[in-house]
Amino acid sequence: MRKRLKVLTVGCKANFADSASVVRLAAAEGFEIVSSPSPADVVIINSCTVTHRADRDSRSHARRARRDNPGATVILTGCYAQMAGAERRKVPEVDHWVGTGAREAPETEEGSLAAILRGISGNGIRDAAILSDHAADLLLGHRRTYLKIQDGCDFSCAYCVVPLARGRNRSVPEEEVVARAVAAEEDGAREIVLTGIHIGLYGADDAKKDALPGLVMRLLRETSRPRIRLSSVEPGEISARLIETMAGNPRVCAHLHVPLQSGCDRTLARMRRPYRSAEYRKVVSRAAAGIPGLSLGADVMAGFPGETREDFEETVRFLRESPVTYLHVFPYSARPGTESALQPDDVSSTEKKRRVTHLLSEDSRMRELFLLRQVGTTVDVLAEAVVPGGGALVGRSGNYAEVVFPGPPSGIGEIHRVVVDTVHDGKLVGTPV
Repeated sequence: MRKRLKVLTVGCKANFADSASVVRLAAAEGFEIVSSPSPADVVIINSCTVTHRADRDSRSHARRARRDNPGATVILTGCYAQMAGAERRKVPEVDHWVGTGAREAPETEEGSLAAILRGISGNGIRDAAILSDHAADLLLGHRRTYLKIQDGCDFSCAYCVVPLARGRNRSVPEEEVVARAVAAEEDGAREIVLTGIHIGLYGADDAKKDALPGLVMRLLRETSRPRIRLSSVEPGEISARLIETMAGNPRVCAHLHVPLQSGCDRTLARMRRPYRSAEYRKVVSRAAAGIPGLSLGADVMAGFPGETREDFEETVRFLRESPVTYLHVFPYSARPGTESALQPDDVSSTEKKRRVTHLLSEDSRMRELFLLRQVGTTVDVLAEAVVPGGGALVGRSGNYAEVVFPGPPSGIGEIHRVVVDTVHDGKLVGTPV
């Protein structure tokens, strides 16, 4: 009997892609992939360490895995596993810690994830069947296919531990990206999300400048059905060519997530962000003007060391005057090994919460205005699930709005044309064409 294995993911879209790679590896080693709440013989937690909360969630998943699967082998991998150090003693429930480097190590290397899994499976030889990225994502419960095109980051932002956890920029060879996208399409993928830690750096490690638009165009030529979505792109890498590529191809989703962190230049300088608010405004305004129906997201941090109330209010004013349509909001969290961790964390927890609440209110306002602008339009929706109670499906439009529309369960995983009738409870409600 094959041993059962499940993967739990904490964190970003790059981690979703990493989890799919873990599933592909485990399936090749002969494991049966199961999902929660099914019991498993092996539980792998793909962890995150971008904030204190991510650390806590990673530990919590490990403890829950041991409680719910008392006889299982518990493996913690990913960024928290890489950076945890002495904190490992806080989580005795974990049997194996596999950092980002060891996870990607050759399968023959002792301590690599492949070697650990092979020792547990006891198969001795690899299974002949190799899953596509799409098949692996389906086993994880994802309808989108997360295709990682690069890893690592060459930035040195004062607050960010990711370069320490993931290393410098490394691009996946274009031929490999294309081959995996083609295989995903053959297995039924209808949306491919190009993800990584810093995808705007794609090709830079091979001295290629502004290579992301060329990769997108190559994928459009080599595939015929899936739409292409970009994950987070830094403002300095949203080139005129990328905007033209997105605007000129209906299979490229009208959706950009552009990290901001602060709309105050004084704070941006201390964060060591490589732009100022005027540059950010120029980039996103150009994108909003050039790409019809663009959904434009931004990360915003509240309570960076030294951020005064006036600095924060400057950020709020900046956001109100920008074309941004939604926010990812989080409080500053000191990360060991970063520059800002050496500075006094002088914004109180209470004040951080107040600022987060204020920003979330701005986020709600932005989202509502964006959704109202969609009423009367026709959108393409990837159906991802059945609405509780049945009779309707829910999914995401190309410009990332959540859409509810009538349809049978057989429509899940396909893209539907839907006329938007109204907005209800933060979602678009429409009628299939």
